[in-house]
Amino acid sequence: MLKFNGQDFSGLITVTKIEGRGPFTQEVNRFSVYGRPGSYYQDRRTPERPIKVRFELTGNSLSDIRKKVDQLNQYLDVNEPKSIVFSDEPDKEYFGMPEGQQDWDEYIFIGKGAITFLCPDPFKYGPLQFIQPVTDATALIVLNNEGAVGAPPNIKVTLKQSTTYLDIIGDKDYMRIGRPMDIDKAAVAEKEAILHDTMSTLTGWGDAANTDIDGGEVVGTMASDGAKFYASSFGTGSSWHGPAKIKSLGQELTDFEVSLQPILDNDDLSKIGRIELYLLDVNKNAVGKLAIKDISKGQGGNIVEIRIGDSVVSTFLINEYGTNWDTWHNFNGLLQLTKKGNKWTAYVCKFIDGQADQRTARKLVEWIDLENQFTRKVAHVVVHIGANGTSIPSQMSIQDLKIDKINLLTESQIPYIGTSGDVFEFDMKTEKILKNGDFFYRKDFGARFFYLKPGDNPLVFSPPEVIGKIEAEWRPPYR
Repeated sequence: MLKFNGQDFSGLITVTKIEGRGPFTQEVNRFSVYGRPGSYYQDRRTPERPIKVRFELTGNSLSDIRKKVDQLNQYLDVNEPKSIVFSDEPDKEYFGMPEGQQDWDEYIFIGKGAITFLCPDPFKYGPLQFIQPVTDATALIVLNNEGAVGAPPNIKVTLKQSTTYLDIIGDKDYMRIGRPMDIDKAAVAEKEAILHDTMSTLTGWGDAANTDIDGGEVVGTMASDGAKFYASSFGTGSSWHGPAKIKSLGQELTDFEVSLQPILDNDDLSKIGRIELYLLDVNKNAVGKLAIKDISKGQGGNIVEIRIGDSVVSTFLINEYGTNWDTWHNFNGLLQLTKKGNKWTAYVCKFIDGQADQRTARKLVEWIDLENQFTRKVAHVVVHIGANGTSIPSQMSIQDLKIDKINLLTESQIPYIGTSGDVFEFDMKTEKILKNGDFFYRKDFGARFFYLKPGDNPLVFSPPEVIGKIEAEWRPPYR
């Protein structure tokens, strides 16, 4: 039996022979020196693995054969390596894709052929292994790799206190993010929460004016269902119109980060709508804008707009559909604008299945205001949900809003890299570090990503007093 990409082929073909799963192949690199016998060993590597599957396909007519070949081709049409499982080792999994010209011959109602799967990763993998969540980080944690070669683990660490660094230390390897605090330095929070609104109530929000939004009329009613803001009524208007609410921050922010989590569903291509957030100074002049908009009837997809300045003098960091028209289609994700000194950063991503710590469709743009053109301070925030004319509005809501003050640090200060509830994920295979689902770049220069050697791998996590939970998983590889 052959199962490829989750599809069982047993009802379609009969496998007669499988080649490429015998003793492993390796390439030995060496060099020779004139006048000396033999050669000198340098290193070895395991090349990619080809697996050839010979099979028969039977039908009750020529047209039946053609239909089954079409179905086979459909199953094999993939654009990246996929799972391959054979019935004689059901607990092992290869990853490959069809490559080259496939053998094929027909005689009456029987077809015989061979499919060559190229596996760029030459190893096969056993079932996922994991440890139960560990809450006592003072204990030595042992990860056992049952495989025959090194296995890249995925390790998650959840904090219960603020920390300036995090270490994972093995026998020969270590991973560190951030840096420990010297005795002559002080640990400080780089970000200070000014506003975190879960959109559970309209209390504290006032009615915004027409001049607080771009090209539209503030009408209708904003409401909350306890989990999000939505427009219970958009009112009427010939152009953009809908409810808008304003809130004072109680202070002026020079350096800040604003994070908005909107939902804009493109459930019907005839619907349009926009969700917008405006940052205003004490005089109600625009500091910046974050928006996601569905502005085209008959086409799905959303435009993300992140702007610095007002509608007259401005710089757009993002103003597009994304890589493709559907990059931010059916959007449930994050829009973010950060100012730190004269550096502005715009960021957008979608949440996978609504999970904020699992992200995709990311885009990040950085821009330096060399002329210090945009120096207004943030004092108010406005949220707006709008429809256009008589068009049916899209399904839209706002589920979360955060505004943080950014503290510019001195040489005698070390920033916390995380606080209680933050989750750091170390993906040793892809060599990526994530914080709450987003890329994190403060890896120590000497630290490196590591694999679990076959057998036991004792690990120490530090500082243990700041760690609330440790999780790890890996798949044992075999030759």
